[in-house]
Amino acid sequence: MTAPHPAPPRRARVGGWPITIVGLILVLLVYELRYTLIPFVFAAVIGFVLDPVVRWCARRCGGRRWPAATVLSLLILLLVVGGAMWVAQQSVAEITQAADKLPEMLRRAVQALAGPRGLTLFGAHYTPQQITAMALSAATNLIGGAEVLFAVRFGIGVLAAAVLTLVLIPYFLVSGPRIAEGVIWLVPPERRRGIEEMLPVLVPVLRRYVVGLFCVVTYAALLAYIGLGPLFHVPGAPLLSLIVGFLELIPVIGPILSLTLIGLAAISKGGFVAIFLMAYALAVRLSIDNLFGPLTLGKSARVHPIVVIFAFVVGAFLFGVIGLLLAVPVAASIRIILQHYYAEPIAPSGVADWPAPRLDNEAGRSR
Repeated sequence: MTAPHPAPPRRARVGGWPITIVGLILVLLVYELRYTLIPFVFAAVIGFVLDPVVRWCARRCGGRRWPAATVLSLLILLLVVGGAMWVAQQSVAEITQAADKLPEMLRRAVQALAGPRGLTLFGAHYTPQQITAMALSAATNLIGGAEVLFAVRFGIGVLAAAVLTLVLIPYFLVSGPRIAEGVIWLVPPERRRGIEEMLPVLVPVLRRYVVGLFCVVTYAALLAYIGLGPLFHVPGAPLLSLIVGFLELIPVIGPILSLTLIGLAAISKGGFVAIFLMAYALAVRLSIDNLFGPLTLGKSARVHPIVVIFAFVVGAFLFGVIGLLLAVPVAASIRIILQHYYAEPIAPSGVADWPAPRLDNEAGRSR
């Protein structure tokens, strides 16, 4: 008589506390590597956004993703390199000329703020020329060898991060689905069902938010260049408009900083040109906040402004640039996850698999 085979070993169910501890360890790891992960985050976001395009092309190439990934990577490389060369060619000469005229521009700005006669502080009177000389002297004293070395190191770091991002993009375009499956595989099997149910709701919302944010950045940069360049001829208009566009990535604070930069450029022009330039900037701001932004971002990823500000401050303080960029998507994801989780009925005692409610594809609410 054949002896019965021993029962296979069974592992224990992974509870909530081990998952919480592992999650905290991952958060600490991300905190320690927050600057190293920046190229990976940018490359992953680009791969996530372009994944539908790669899938569509793969269906027409016998299931192979690499041809579409190669073409898209080359297009991104040409766009980045060509755009950088165009901005440098258009802006370097104008910025150099503006630097030569900086004392006069600063004097005009001080005169516009303090008046042609200057101002009196603590019993001493200062003319616009004296205030300008003091400001230039203070700026010269602040910029020393250590600051120049820091600027050089920062520039080299940014260039290295950009190159690494361009290198990583093809890998995420080709292997994006496998990477996502690997991340889900790290979750215990008994916990994967909820994640798999939330993905059809979460992924379209995040993709639309990222695509909409890219459209907003492009829209802001394009209109800023039209106003700063052809209309009002501000020195360094391509570079300044590019900065204004990228500031749209920062919730709340970014638009304020962009208006401040345009305001400084307007003061340097002086007269009615400054008034018209600020009016143009305010009109662009209103069109983004009330028309273009809502149309492109939609309602799915909208979060209350208080939550946005809190997420932005905490993310930027803890994780730097990564937290700054991912604050709103993470807040929107948490909202959708909580809507899904709290919409489930409480399972009776002893029932392991309680049927989860179906989710609405737009808002993540149970039907």
